[in-house]
Amino acid sequence: MNKVTVFLYAAGLLYFGWRRLLSYLRFFQQEEYSKPRFVEWLKAKRAYDRRGTALAVGIAILAYTTHGGWGELLLALTGTLGFLWIVRWTEEDPRTSGKIKLNMTIRATKIAYVAFGLLALLVSVPIGMSCFSCCANSTPFDTFAFLSVIFVQTPPALLMVANSLLWPAEKALQDNYYRDAQRILRETHPLIIGITGSYGKTGAKAALGDILTQCLGPTFWPKKSINTVMGITRTIRETLKPYHRYAVIEMGAYNIGSIKRLCDFTPPQAALVTAVGIMHLERFGSPENVYNAKSEIAQALPADGLLVCNGDSPGARRMAHEHKRQTTLLYGLDSTAGNLDCRADNLIFDDKGSSFTIHWQGSTYQARTPLLGRPAVSNILGAFTMACALGANPAYAAACLANLEPVDNRLVLERRSGVSYLRDAYNSNPIGFTAALEVLKTLKAQRRILMTPGMIELGDQQAAENRRLATLAAGAADIVIVVGHVNRDAILGGLSDAKFPPEKIVTVNSREDAFNWLKAQGCAGDLVLIENDLGDLHEGDVRF
Repeated sequence: MNKVTVFLYAAGLLYFGWRRLLSYLRFFQQEEYSKPRFVEWLKAKRAYDRRGTALAVGIAILAYTTHGGWGELLLALTGTLGFLWIVRWTEEDPRTSGKIKLNMTIRATKIAYVAFGLLALLVSVPIGMSCFSCCANSTPFDTFAFLSVIFVQTPPALLMVANSLLWPAEKALQDNYYRDAQRILRETHPLIIGITGSYGKTGAKAALGDILTQCLGPTFWPKKSINTVMGITRTIRETLKPYHRYAVIEMGAYNIGSIKRLCDFTPPQAALVTAVGIMHLERFGSPENVYNAKSEIAQALPADGLLVCNGDSPGARRMAHEHKRQTTLLYGLDSTAGNLDCRADNLIFDDKGSSFTIHWQGSTYQARTPLLGRPAVSNILGAFTMACALGANPAYAAACLANLEPVDNRLVLERRSGVSYLRDAYNSNPIGFTAALEVLKTLKAQRRILMTPGMIELGDQQAAENRRLATLAAGAADIVIVVGHVNRDAILGGLSDAKFPPEKIVTVNSREDAFNWLKAQGCAGDLVLIENDLGDLHEGDVRF
């Protein structure tokens, strides 16, 4: 009877552990399997297990008052059913739920199975020992029930251990893929243009890739926001073809040295710097570190290379001055900071997009694009400047801008049931937020509604910047929906500073709650700006 009781309870505990491993793996994956970042997230969110621990503690206490027999068996059955109830009926499957679902890639699957194997090994040891327990005052189930309190807390640690055990093989596999991608690059030999910046990289990449394809020849560029060595490696192996004459590579900086590694992998002959700002300040520690990280792309260019920088960004302008190459060009919307080689003015926004005038090498070109907002126009101008510097006909390049498509969730206008939505939900920053508010204020609407959780990863400037942007929002929106708690105090403080009517402020706990409010309270003619959307790692508290 004792052995049956222990094995029954162990089965429930192992199933619970498997589901817990998957739940934590979703966040571990979002942190790119980085142990320091995952540990920091665990601490910040206090994401330790509560429900399973409470159940295990209760079973352990009762086990010491129920010695053997049918009572223990009933207790084990209760615990097993309790574990099943927690993970099957009170929590969602991470593989099918959440803003970013758990993607069971080959790597994730390996980590999950190895971690589960470690958990099974841990559980099996006390099972064997408890069956030979020599303590007169306890039964095997007593001992195992007590240890189960510890086991329910182990999944995060087991995932990190499993990742470490698998890393040598994973590294060897990645190195093979890396070398294969290098071989493909050597054989194809496209002209490589690197793009980096604190924001605007993906939009500029898409615009440049499209313009080059239409004006100069077949161009390769990784879609979406792929900007890491392994992401680019995979895309090169899957989609770079011998006929590609140009390759536009987005280069993300996760720390100092990130861009250098990318430049060593895909050596650029030309580089476009969209901005150097305070985005990801929390990651880098100081604005100077951000600048140094971004400067690695300019340093990697050959002396006869081409460097194009956003002259409206002080950091990018500084880079153009300190790392001049044979051809160094500045573009922008505001020439008060100094000379611009390519400039745009006369910006007009409407529900069809943006129209503006481009000034380039003594000539002017009228342009129109479906994209909205100053950052989008700035990105387009950078792409136009680069394409023309590489030999594109300026008039034809300007005409091509009408065919550009918005990058998903970067100030995209869409209409549903009489309500217009400005979706600017990807990785908000102070410049982009300001521009989105300008568009919100410009477009026609019965009511203008801002829905936002605020901005993150701004280090010690985060509260001040959110408060400042909230004061601007007060002049653009009729209703403000504050999502979540991350920046709530700062946003409410800014709205209060601007004397925004309290009855026009709606506070909700999640994006889902915000959409429910819009569904219930929205009216035809509303214009809703969805500014930023915090991922699962940041929005709300995580409770297990």
